[in-house]
Amino acid sequence: MLEPTINAQRLLDDLEALAQFTEPDTPGWTRRFPSDAYRRARQWLRARMETAGLATQLDNAGNLFGRRDGAANMPPIHAGSHTDTVMGGGRYDGTLGVLGALEAARAIADAGIRLRHPLVVADHLSEEATDYAIACLGSLAMCTGHFRPEWLARQVNGVTLRQAMLDMGAHPEELGQPLVKPGEIAAFLELHIEQGPVLEARGATLAAVSGIVGIRRALVELAGKANHAGATPMDLRHDALAAAARIIVAVEEIARAHPGAVGAVGKLDLRPNQGNVIPAQVTLMAEMRSLDMAALDAMWADLLQLAQEASAARGVTLHFHNETRLDSVTPPRWLHELVLAVCRRHDPKALAIPSGAGHDASHLALVTPAAMIFVPSVGGRSHAPEEYTDPADLARGVHALADAIVAIDRA
Repeated sequence: MLEPTINAQRLLDDLEALAQFTEPDTPGWTRRFPSDAYRRARQWLRARMETAGLATQLDNAGNLFGRRDGAANMPPIHAGSHTDTVMGGGRYDGTLGVLGALEAARAIADAGIRLRHPLVVADHLSEEATDYAIACLGSLAMCTGHFRPEWLARQVNGVTLRQAMLDMGAHPEELGQPLVKPGEIAAFLELHIEQGPVLEARGATLAAVSGIVGIRRALVELAGKANHAGATPMDLRHDALAAAARIIVAVEEIARAHPGAVGAVGKLDLRPNQGNVIPAQVTLMAEMRSLDMAALDAMWADLLQLAQEASAARGVTLHFHNETRLDSVTPPRWLHELVLAVCRRHDPKALAIPSGAGHDASHLALVTPAAMIFVPSVGGRSHAPEEYTDPADLARGVHALADAIVAIDRA
């Protein structure tokens, strides 16, 4: 029986080429939606897909697909991830999933394997959370009815979300209903770096993901009153940052009280941001994550209550907006067992572990069986320039992905 063989150097060359597209004067590797670097990177990717013999297209949400037809009239198998990054990110988060899927498609073709299903390599638009406060933008619009037309008026640096999506080739006015229905995709696979320390700590090089956490996230705006920090008595202050500090600590305290859950405030802006002036305006982004959605919703309710109390005690107005809620998901048993078996053929120590990060697979799981494969992150590092995975582990992960695609096709 024919089996795909990965061209590791071709994969590494593609990863290096895509890494050249980064926003100037930013740390690490930075391709944020809707930057010019991100747009040019996707143009490069589209050309690379076409060189591999894939027919490319953008859907109304701006997701980029490269397709090879199958031998039968069957729903396609999708494999992919995203190519946008956080500010100062690394080379592999998301990118490995897209370029790995492209290499898997090439390896399957090079081996002379004709799949029954069409195979689609997917690059989903804007997976990372941006200042538009929407994560997994492309996969959310593709697979759910949660996209709201009023979001299109949101502005970041004077650019509306509508214009940003148009610049990426999307047709945002057509969104609001799912672009795909259950049954239209046979399965979805996403290869990803772990973004954590478990694989490295346990001496494993592969994992089949057993579930993806749910996420609650929002921008929190607090408005107080600027005044002289030395001349204003404590009982007459309306300190927005003091209220924000209580909220930040509460996120940590609430998450610590729920084993397996996490919480963070990773973004904070304040004005006037001057040493001797009481802060008048603070905007922060708070998020919480858990596999247990009931626990996550209870945590979020606790945070809302505490935020209201902290603000009221200081005479500060509070506004939660751009809230998002992403359900936790688990792969169907048959697909998880198939992927785990493939991983253990390549590494007998392969694990089954949950993902603490959100992924496009969370939305794809709403319309098709979806599963993920992890490879190690050295030192557990991700979302940082130090993000690194050994080239042998990258190639092993892509080989497992290719074998999983073939196994699903033959199932």
